[in-house]
Amino acid sequence: MTGLVALCSGSGAEVHTFAESRYREQLTGVVYTGGTVELNGADGVWIPEGTPRRRLAAHAAGLQALLERGGTVLLFGDHQAGWPATVRWTYRPAGGAGDTVLPSTEHGFAAQVGSCAQQLHHHGVLDPPAGADVLLAAPDGAAVAYLDRTSTRGTLFVSTVDPLAHYGHTSDAGSRRFLDAFLPWVTDTLLTGGHR
Repeated sequence: MTGLVALCSGSGAEVHTFAESRYREQLTGVVYTGGTVELNGADGVWIPEGTPRRRLAAHAAGLQALLERGGTVLLFGDHQAGWPATVRWTYRPAGGAGDTVLPSTEHGFAAQVGSCAQQLHHHGVLDPPAGADVLLAAPDGAAVAYLDRTSTRGTLFVSTVDPLAHYGHTSDAGSRRFLDAFLPWVTDTLLTGGHR
């Protein structure tokens, strides 16, 4: 299975979001995390916020192998499953919508996704590894989203925003705008090896 694959743990928000044609057309497939997850042919994997830690840990080796062969992983939510080892996350009370900044307006993320990302709240800050690009930050400069192309041969996008949860539960318009901008940026830029 090539292209972008979404992991699904069966939550109502995931089922609703992945059933939407606007998002399903961006995906090659949706894989249930409760069984055997085959990622050998995937170019990228979307790990939604709320993915159970035990399930994520159970698939860590396959996800790490995907990164090491040059694939892309999109990781959302609180990062406490121990994978990947490079991710350092600190809880903060949810930062309000509009309470983030774009550190670099030159990055393609800023141009294609940035204003939509700034409309979302976040659930903590990240300590990106050396060489990572901070794409979205709290007002004090702490990372809320970053792109790591230095820790492995692949691309790791990490963020504490939770668009799928809000879209899937309430059809939140801000989350819809983010996903509508973010997924095409992923498929057109990250999965094709684009640098910006």
